[in-house]
Amino acid sequence: MKDETKEKATKIWNDIKAGLKSGFDVTKKGLSKAGSTIQAYSDLGVVQLEKKQFELKLKKAYAALGELVVTKLTAKKAASLTASDPDVSEALKAIASIKKEISKREKILKDSSKDSGEKKGAAKKAPAKKTTSKSAK
Repeated sequence: MKDETKEKATKIWNDIKAGLKSGFDVTKKGLSKAGSTIQAYSDLGVVQLEKKQFELKLKKAYAALGELVVTKLTAKKAASLTASDPDVSEALKAIASIKKEISKREKILKDSSKDSGEKKGAAKKAPAKKTTSKSAK
């Protein structure tokens, strides 16, 4: 009888070890997925922050351009102001460059929201159909 008890105890212990191992593997896999998801959201946060910084730079560039225009137009010998003016041309190039950077970040954010939407849609199951019960007449 002692041999039977030892065998049962060994079997139980082996089952516990197998359960712990599979639980550990599942936990490890889950943490890996969570880590990559957190990294992806962190990267998107950085992109959003960069976009906000470029938007702030754009506002400053517009303000600098406005100040330049006012200065040139209120000067004693004010001449007509055109985009070919060196100072104005430089400011316009800077504004165009900043807008390009903003649009790059917007595209990254838009693409990531499409990707996450597709993943969420794929994970959802179709709702179960309700069966209508026929009442006996």
